[in-house]
Amino acid sequence: MSDPIPPSDWEDRITARPAARPGDPGHGHSFPPRPETVRVTPAHLSALDREVSHDLDGHLPEGVPVRAVPRPVPPEQVRPPLWRRPAGAEGDDRGEATGVFRPDDRFEFSDTSFPWRTCGRVQTPAGWASGVMVGPRHVLTASHAVPWLASGGADWMTYTPAQFDTSTPFGTANSTRVYSWLRAHGADGIDSTEAAFDYVVCVLDRRLGDTVGWMGSRTYSTDWDAKPLWGHVGYPFDIGSGVRPVYHPRGVMDRTVAESTAGRDSYRIVHRNDAVGGQSGGPFFGWWDGDPWPRVVAGQSAENWGGPGGPNAAGGGSALPVLIDYARSVEP
Repeated sequence: MSDPIPPSDWEDRITARPAARPGDPGHGHSFPPRPETVRVTPAHLSALDREVSHDLDGHLPEGVPVRAVPRPVPPEQVRPPLWRRPAGAEGDDRGEATGVFRPDDRFEFSDTSFPWRTCGRVQTPAGWASGVMVGPRHVLTASHAVPWLASGGADWMTYTPAQFDTSTPFGTANSTRVYSWLRAHGADGIDSTEAAFDYVVCVLDRRLGDTVGWMGSRTYSTDWDAKPLWGHVGYPFDIGSGVRPVYHPRGVMDRTVAESTAGRDSYRIVHRNDAVGGQSGGPFFGWWDGDPWPRVVAGQSAENWGGPGGPNAAGGGSALPVLIDYARSVEP
């Protein structure tokens, strides 16, 4: 039996072989492309040469069934959570605060009717978040869910509408550009201004909205505070293990805190709707008479505002539909 090659000769043996071609086994991993990033300013809006909208329509594709409430997963198919925070507790034995309040009304669903097919899972190299289609190839998600890079750009992001476990009925698209008011990183927490503007619009490389549709959007009004008007969809880690969509009904927004950046105003919307990791970027939305689609008024941002057991926070206000309108206008 011959002796192994000494380590000093390994490099010579490897480089003496023909170079691997992209796609060959052993060449390395393949990742989605990185998106370009645009921090929107008043100059961008002025370049539109028109007033941006604070009230945007959605789109219901022809022949797609509509359901006001998503179809729950049958009890026998509900996945036992890997771990679930005790509802209403300030913490658990691992010292983690809860963003869930009694009663926990969230439930898993599997439904490809409209508008539930517009909601989906955002995947990045850092983990996952939630999002919703707000245009033909436009996804609303959280700014702090974007894998911002120190160089000023962002790492890859993908969007899969209606993902349920490994089922992806409408496929997956890559993000090619990210529009934002600011960059919320979230590593050291999210301050009040970041929470108010904690949303971005990702432009996809495919027009998924032509198939799944998209939600409209509207400026949040403080007249709606304390009223059970809102639905929310996300992919929390404590229910469905982050791979099944979860619906929270009858959401209530408690109060708003006005913030400003980039010449725009927005709200940090304080609430006690159940929200934990993975739900970030998921939409809060409502229905209006005469509309065949719901409208997004806010996106989930932070949990445990002010400390353990504190309220959660979403970002919304006039700047949210403006950002969507701008992205849809420059990249229809």
